[in-house]
Amino acid sequence: MRKVAIAVLLVCAACLAYGQVMAGAAPFSADMNMKMKDGKDMNGKVYVGGGKMRQEFNAEGHEVIQIIDLQRKVTDMLMPQQKMYMEMAYGQMMQQHRGPKMPDLKSFDPNNPCAQSEDMTCEKVGTETVNGRTTDKWIFKNKKTGDSQTLWIDKKIMYAIKMQSKDMEMNLTNVKEGMPDAALFQIPAGYRKFDMGGMMRGGQMPQMPDNNE
Repeated sequence: MRKVAIAVLLVCAACLAYGQVMAGAAPFSADMNMKMKDGKDMNGKVYVGGGKMRQEFNAEGHEVIQIIDLQRKVTDMLMPQQKMYMEMAYGQMMQQHRGPKMPDLKSFDPNNPCAQSEDMTCEKVGTETVNGRTTDKWIFKNKKTGDSQTLWIDKKIMYAIKMQSKDMEMNLTNVKEGMPDAALFQIPAGYRKFDMGGMMRGGQMPQMPDNNE
């Protein structure tokens, strides 16, 4: 389970490496598919609104939910099968993975979606229809590593409908505009919390029940 949690966290970090796009996004929900470099797929849902994002994954038979709060700069990972959650400050998560800082909600520039990241450059290379949505195609490049990602940013909701990198491809389909239910961005009552930072430093996951037993 620790391996699954770290894998999902890395997916989240990859998406938020370009979180300036999320900072400017209009409220919506959508189906999500991620194809990983190891050939595995992760399917789920994404909900965005009010400076928050919820991602739901099914990873190796485990349901995992992430709630990202740009205002508080924290990520909560929920495991419904165990009724547990982990909370981690975004700065701590990015320190582990050498990622950029959390974007400023008030400073999103649609003409320069990487403006808040000193280590990134971005170039608009065209306009395309992707997954039924009109998008601007952008190439983001890391100045330090040279790594690049291509994002197709929806011109209406200002969010990446498609993203490609050397490690993964993400696609959003069935986009529904409008504010999701506020309860989706809250930790349900009855969930227990444990130390995500300790786990990422190599600590042991607490023993959790297996619903299949």
